[in-house]
Amino acid sequence: MTTSARLRLVAPVAVLAVLSLGPVVRLGGLSAGAVLVSLLLWSTALARHRAPFPALVVAVVVLGAWWAGHGLEPQRLLPAGAVTLWLLAWVADRRPAREVVAATAVVALVPVTLAVLGLLGRPGGEAVVPISAATVVAVVVGRNRRTRRSLVRALEDRALRAERERDAGARAAVAEERTRIAREVHDVVAHNISVMTALADGAGYAIDTAPERARAAMGQVAATGREAITEMHRLLGVLRGDDEHGAPAPAPGLAQLDALVEQVRAAGLPVVLTVGGTPSPLPATAQLAVHRLVQEALTNTLTHADGARCARVALEWTADRLQVEVTDDGRGTRPRDPDRPPGHGLVGMRERFGAWGGTVETGPADGGWRVRGVLPLAPVPGSGVHA
Repeated sequence: MTTSARLRLVAPVAVLAVLSLGPVVRLGGLSAGAVLVSLLLWSTALARHRAPFPALVVAVVVLGAWWAGHGLEPQRLLPAGAVTLWLLAWVADRRPAREVVAATAVVALVPVTLAVLGLLGRPGGEAVVPISAATVVAVVVGRNRRTRRSLVRALEDRALRAERERDAGARAAVAEERTRIAREVHDVVAHNISVMTALADGAGYAIDTAPERARAAMGQVAATGREAITEMHRLLGVLRGDDEHGAPAPAPGLAQLDALVEQVRAAGLPVVLTVGGTPSPLPATAQLAVHRLVQEALTNTLTHADGARCARVALEWTADRLQVEVTDDGRGTRPRDPDRPPGHGLVGMRERFGAWGGTVETGPADGGWRVRGVLPLAPVPGSGVHA
């Protein structure tokens, strides 16, 4: 126990012991025995932290022995007997209910004895009410302290749980955002590098026979690379919170499909884009899902479809859904480079469409490969706008 803890334990007892001797001096009842018993009574309070109930029993026994030795005269009750009320409050604060009831019964022996003496015609009956009231107050104060401490502990636990849940939610949000960014980076890098590789291959074949075409292809490689860098800056800027260059560019959507198709055409793969039905307004994230599906499908055609001569992108709008279909006429798939880790393209496509209640199917069709995504169009009530 530290020095400050010892001081907090002993100082209140010493002060109260000295104060309790004052009434004894004023009433002329000061004696060596009264001083000794008073100090002995207050010394029991030194055990209030570790054993309040045994300390209370000892105090009541000492007080009762002193009182009985003086003929149970009410005026012989020492003021130091107030220590029993203090210890009763400690029992009510720190101990279970059964000990509180037992402690209350032990302390109540004093007013009960006074009541019996009053019934026998002896003086002291008038002290029954104030001593009984003091006993009840000691119990109430102790239980209130216990309740308040329990409430504070519960609030602290709740705050701690809320903080942990908030941290867990933040970590989950960070993990989700990282997954989204990883998917975006995969889409951007895979597509643009595939286009650049196809353009570079074409330039290598044409450098001797058609240098102008090779020069144009390399110019397109540079433009595609700059576009990839711009996209990477936009995505990684989100992670850094970097807004020094102004607001980030908007995410690609349906309006950028023509530019995407032109980019793939420049890489040497003819692409036909058709739109059927009446287009409906789509949220930006739904448009991004469609754009990334087309981008991933065309990238896979450039990378894996052996002998693909053309690709078709078809958007079919109906009243309740948008169907996106990308097909090619490749004769199979090229062997995967064993040093290249598997991508997240198919998983990303399904996750994007799944977030809007849609589905994505892939598989062979008409001698080539087909990727088809269906996106439900749920109307927003009262607005006439689809979401």
